[in-house]
Amino acid sequence: MFYMAVALIATFFAAAAILGSSSKTKAMLHGMVTDPSGAAVPGALVTVSSGDFIHSVSTDATGQYVVAGLAPGHYSMRIHSAGFAAFKRAGLVLSAGYETEGDAQLAISVSTQEITVTDRAPAQHYAAHTVSAVK
Repeated sequence: MFYMAVALIATFFAAAAILGSSSKTKAMLHGMVTDPSGAAVPGALVTVSSGDFIHSVSTDATGQYVVAGLAPGHYSMRIHSAGFAAFKRAGLVLSAGYETEGDAQLAISVSTQEITVTDRAPAQHYAAHTVSAVK
């Protein structure tokens, strides 16, 4: 019984060492997406890319996002959300075993509308009236 307990404990520590070492070989990018007033932007699409690698996540109800398990290297990030201008950041350097913060403040998107009217107003017809002298 004692040997079984020792074997179980040894297995636990071996598994913890394996899992712990894998987190030290990967990187993590996390942050918060806000609007110009500092309010959270839930549901924003955060896309992280490096070469042929592309991964997207959405922000949660508090505007937070996490992209874990990334290989160390150089990354770009794009964030899209309806009503806001696209946010772009290049040159993010992610290192093994480290968490990199990538907060972003989105700008309000200014949309313009142009209306062109090609129809003319209907022509007005006036009847000719004559005034005669009153006797």
